[in-house]
Amino acid sequence: MDYTAIERYLDSFVNYEVIPGFGFASEGYNLDHVHEVLRRLGNPHIGPRTVHVAGSKGKGSVAAMTASALSACGYRTGLYTSPHLLHLGERIRVDGVCVSPGELLAALETARPHLDSMRADSRWRQFTYFEILTVLCFLHFRSMNVDVQVVEVGLGGRLDTTNVVKPDVCAITPISLEHTAVLGNTIGKIAAEKAGIIKPGALVVSAPQLPEADAVICAVCRDRDVRLVRVGVEVSWVVSGSDLAGQDVAVSGPWGETLCHIPLAGLFQSENATVAVTALHALSESGVRLDERCIERGLGAVEWQGRFQVLSRHPLVVVDGAHNAASMRRVAQSMDAIRPRRCVVFVLGFSSDKDMVGSVAELGWLGARFVLTASSQPRAARPSDVAMRLTGLGLDVRVEPEPMEAIYRARQMAGEEGIVCVAGSLYLVADVLRLWNDWQPSIR
Repeated sequence: MDYTAIERYLDSFVNYEVIPGFGFASEGYNLDHVHEVLRRLGNPHIGPRTVHVAGSKGKGSVAAMTASALSACGYRTGLYTSPHLLHLGERIRVDGVCVSPGELLAALETARPHLDSMRADSRWRQFTYFEILTVLCFLHFRSMNVDVQVVEVGLGGRLDTTNVVKPDVCAITPISLEHTAVLGNTIGKIAAEKAGIIKPGALVVSAPQLPEADAVICAVCRDRDVRLVRVGVEVSWVVSGSDLAGQDVAVSGPWGETLCHIPLAGLFQSENATVAVTALHALSESGVRLDERCIERGLGAVEWQGRFQVLSRHPLVVVDGAHNAASMRRVAQSMDAIRPRRCVVFVLGFSSDKDMVGSVAELGWLGARFVLTASSQPRAARPSDVAMRLTGLGLDVRVEPEPMEAIYRARQMAGEEGIVCVAGSLYLVADVLRLWNDWQPSIR
């Protein structure tokens, strides 16, 4: 059995991940229909201790690290993330194990009578692909008797489907300009949407933020009378060693010091690890007993594909899901740290609604060269159109529509001692990961 039957049902609903535009951009959007179907199903989202993670970049990594540590501490832990890279089951995991097609189908059979009933009832807004998958996630977590659920926001926060949960801890990773047509065209407006996950009774952990975002988060916490812990203020971290296999991080906070090794490359992952460690200690204040050695062991065991992931060493090929200017800046910094006197070639493919010029401008100072391509995702921008937008940057830009051909060309340009970095979209990364093993023998 595979996920085809579930995907066929999900695809009968609008999926804003693959078409331009977003449902809650419309006036009067709310989550009443999601609350109603969950009520009919016995509110499966209520009960487990909950860590809710929002932000513009790094939220998936923070969620994965937090969940891995909780599992290592002996708690049955559910993890919900999006999008998936290779198969649908990656989005819903319990103690690191992806939901199987049979388990997901069982959840769908439980939910479908209520979903179909509401779909036929004009009083209710029509469900979306992501809304239904979120409902199935909570049903699976209930069937697995999870103790703690770590839930990553899909888009924004205030009106995201996941905002039906009652969190014990809210973690907000760095906020930057993204999805401006939906979330707003300023950092402050976007921060207000992200901070919409903050609820009375929760503890809030915030990554280092731009001043405008920080001010919004602080104001919301004051208004809702919740405690805020800011990484970079009350909590600090030091990287004592790093290479392509990972990095050693010392996190210091009110609880003392946590020493950990994370098997994730990319300078930005040390900050994500610090947010995760802080969220874990915040959760411990709500009564979840956590052992420091277990936290360290869990962080050391985390797996998170597509984030500064090394596919090859000679030449070095790295894939990263960076898709906006802020995340590209972080990739450039990580690349600079490992590239002494080495040629860097970026293989980039963007979704059509992204700030392509701003993103590429963050990479230009590396003296890099570029090959533009496109993912198989319907929202992917045509590489020739992207090339036209970049003409004013004065960069060495080539076009190769097929991703693997683009990597082959980039490897030739980089040479045996050079670096190839694939970025611009998690969908492009997913295409490359899906094809990489079959493609490798043909180029040796």
